[in-house]
Amino acid sequence: MTAHFKQRLGSQLAAAFRNDLLMGDTRKAMLELPKAIRGDFSGAKWSPSGSSQPFSVPENIGLYKSLTYNKSVITIFFDENKTSKCGELIFYYHRWMPALWALILWALLFAASVPIWLREKTKIEREYSLSVKAEIGESRATMAAQVAHDIRSPLAALGAAAKGLSADAEQRKLIEGAVGRMQGIANDLLARYRAPGAAEAKAKPVVMRLAGIVEQVVEEKRLQHAAKAGVRINFESDGGELKAEVEAKELQRAVSNLVNNAVEAFEKGGTVLVKVSSLDGRVLIAVKDDGKGIPADVLARLGGKGETHGKAGGTGLGLYHAKTSAESWGGSFKIESEPGKGTTVTMELPRAGVSDNEHKLVVLLDDDALVHMNWRMAAKAAGAELKSFKTPEELEAAREDLPKDIPIYIDAELGDRAKGDEVAQRLREKGFTDITMATGHSPDKFAGLPWLKVRGKEPPWNS
Repeated sequence: MTAHFKQRLGSQLAAAFRNDLLMGDTRKAMLELPKAIRGDFSGAKWSPSGSSQPFSVPENIGLYKSLTYNKSVITIFFDENKTSKCGELIFYYHRWMPALWALILWALLFAASVPIWLREKTKIEREYSLSVKAEIGESRATMAAQVAHDIRSPLAALGAAAKGLSADAEQRKLIEGAVGRMQGIANDLLARYRAPGAAEAKAKPVVMRLAGIVEQVVEEKRLQHAAKAGVRINFESDGGELKAEVEAKELQRAVSNLVNNAVEAFEKGGTVLVKVSSLDGRVLIAVKDDGKGIPADVLARLGGKGETHGKAGGTGLGLYHAKTSAESWGGSFKIESEPGKGTTVTMELPRAGVSDNEHKLVVLLDDDALVHMNWRMAAKAAGAELKSFKTPEELEAAREDLPKDIPIYIDAELGDRAKGDEVAQRLREKGFTDITMATGHSPDKFAGLPWLKVRGKEPPWNS
């Protein structure tokens, strides 16, 4: 279609300049042709058959442009019968102009579609990843539920058989305790499978004496590893009154895994010491062994999910569970090791169990003068000492003189838009261990800070 149109247009232009070219007057054609072809052709060339002067306007289209230009050739004759040729008037135009515009349009459409394609690709990948994770999670939950369901019957039979054993009372009690703990784990797995939210809501930490909980696990581990030559598992405690807010099954599971890690990493036997002690308002549960130790480059990674060392077939979940459990109870977790000398894994938890009447020295941060007056009167009646501050800046100025285990009570909404939970986080980072939000807000508002205690604005002393 384009070639036909160009041919017709060229014929019309040739007819307009035919007389001048027949007369050999090429000057007029050279002057007026550039205006006549503008917008329709890129150039024109007169190629005479006789002695007339040839010309090109505005340029001579050479062979090097033959790939990008097409031409319309109009032959001009002296006579109407077209028997005597005068010459050829050649008009040049871009060969690929429609294709070029089509290419440009395609490129623009492609460029515009790239962000959409990338967005859809990311969306599909994200949905696929979530789908795979959901399927994996469901598969694991189903498997855990199946294991929990199947194991309950043999555990019940084992528990019944243990009661009829001829072993002494202490050993029988140990076996029954181990069976009971396994049944609790199985029940917990089933509860999480049937109603994950409800199971998590029930697993609230409570204040418990730690020595008895930990010692029960140590007794089980002694029985479990009794056949391993040269392995000794010892237990020490600074006293039975050391308490912390924990979930008993999860703490026993954590200690059990830590002892197993120590024993299974021995090459030719060794000693494991499990110790419950106190330091600066904290309770320390330490599992220490005299094994081969852990290289520094490996030590830096331990505690992360899936990281393990020194155990054939180990998954790293034991250390990860102990770490996350300690942190969820407001504590911390650390691993210390030296190659050739052994390893110590320590769970540090805030010490609990101090009664309200034993709070002889208390810190209050609140911007309400009436609250300060109420607490001062209650402190005086209880024979206690109250250090009260109205702004975070005042508390910060006195912080260096305060013991790390002093009870600190903070209002949730302070003056100048200061937030009590943010102040509490800064104090915790400085090493303070007994921090309570004294507020009318629900504890759910501070669910992201599991170590933070929450109570009302009444003073902590009994009247």
